[in-house]
Amino acid sequence: MSKAVRWQSWDGEGLEHMVFSDRPKGAVAEGALLSGGEARFAARYELSCHPDGRVAEARVAVVGGPQISLQSDGDGLWRNSDGKRVPALVGASDVDLSASPVTNMLTIRRLGLAEGESQEITAVYVRLPDLEITLDRQRYTCLEAGRRYLYEAVDGTFKAEIETEENGLITLYPGLFRRVS
Repeated sequence: MSKAVRWQSWDGEGLEHMVFSDRPKGAVAEGALLSGGEARFAARYELSCHPDGRVAEARVAVVGGPQISLQSDGDGLWRNSDGKRVPALVGASDVDLSASPVTNMLTIRRLGLAEGESQEITAVYVRLPDLEITLDRQRYTCLEAGRRYLYEAVDGTFKAEIETEENGLITLYPGLFRRVS
């Protein structure tokens, strides 16, 4: 399966185009985004997953700015583009790009939660446009199987009810993104 999707930022100024491919060796999401608001930037990314849905590689580049490449063994060990271990990221299973709903989609698909079920994860949080990397503990709760999920920062600083299609593609992320095609 290969599908192209576009999301618009909530303020209507930003746009993201993503192509998602579900492959036997693991899903791949490739995209480009143009931010709106005060911090205007453009970026491109490619996220490749292991067959179980955990992120295997994340490459992010800000046009005219920084870029990163991280690889995971799928068991929480991460390496940078030089092949060196990144001890600060040990234990993370997912990646969360601050300016995109694509990474929420990957996590929702991977978790496969039943209605009423919750799970906490640790994600490598990549803040755009500076590409600062931190760990972020997150909780996903299935409110309606295949349709609605509650996303929460475990520290209580943020939560949102995310709407999806059956295959996990985000259709509405109130306050942040809405699908436009």
